[in-house]
Amino acid sequence: MNAAPTPTQLRELTGRLALGTAQFGLAYGLNNEAGQPTPAAVAEVLAAARAAGLTLLDTAAAYGNSEARLGEILKEDSGFEIITKLPAGPPAEVVWHLAASLARLRRSRLYGVLFHAFGPLQAEPTAWRALQAARAAGQVGRIGVSLYHPHEAEWLLAEGWDVDLVQVPYNVLDQRFTAVLPRLAAWGVEVHVRSAFLQGLLLREPAALPSFFQSLAAKLTRLRALTAGAGVPLPAALLLFAAGAPGVARAVIGVDSVANLHENLAAAAYLAAAEKLRPVLTELAEDSDTFILPYAWPPRP
Repeated sequence: MNAAPTPTQLRELTGRLALGTAQFGLAYGLNNEAGQPTPAAVAEVLAAARAAGLTLLDTAAAYGNSEARLGEILKEDSGFEIITKLPAGPPAEVVWHLAASLARLRRSRLYGVLFHAFGPLQAEPTAWRALQAARAAGQVGRIGVSLYHPHEAEWLLAEGWDVDLVQVPYNVLDQRFTAVLPRLAAWGVEVHVRSAFLQGLLLREPAALPSFFQSLAAKLTRLRALTAGAGVPLPAALLLFAAGAPGVARAVIGVDSVANLHENLAAAAYLAAAEKLRPVLTELAEDSDTFILPYAWPPRP
């Protein structure tokens, strides 16, 4: 039987989490069979998240109607702060996109704004000026970019950009950013990690993996054996591996129901046990980008 977290444990965990909202605007994730949740279901999840102590939401203009739903449901004094993501481009376009996001979210100020990808920003570096101006004007607290590859973080550090916030993928298979995360944090960058469950792939029964992922079966079997041996539920071990990685400020979790949210928050009871597991879980790192980058996966049937 799973242990129940104490209030102190729950506060510690919620302080390390941001609630991802891609599921609110899209049918998202490898294991998603229910599709996009209803507006009522989204409102229930947000109310439960706030009651549990979560205060930060992560969204994007590209997440279907996620921004609009958040704007319809939440008042500006709801207790939630919001991060959104925009496409990079000429400064005037960035200003337009930011204004559109603020309008959809019905906010005058955001906790943070990220460019959705590094490549377009590197190709159009003047885009950065628009976010700098928004930060200076008080529209945005933190500015940055969502990264996919460690060399992108290395470039930002080498160039000395005044980045406040980055988001990167990180999980037991995808540990490519391990070395650079503490350096980003030391530079003053708030690091958020995503994909703790690798879009649900890490929760799949090894015997039920789609054929494309069959070569991962041995590692996923080993993962289950290690977590079971330590008495830590698999979802808790995966979430805490990401949230507790050195240099990480928060892990972004996506949920599509109140029950799913509570399953994630139950991980708080295993904070200490999961940290003891970290050394052996680091041995499961996958070298091939083929399996750890969802954009390299074949389309869902």
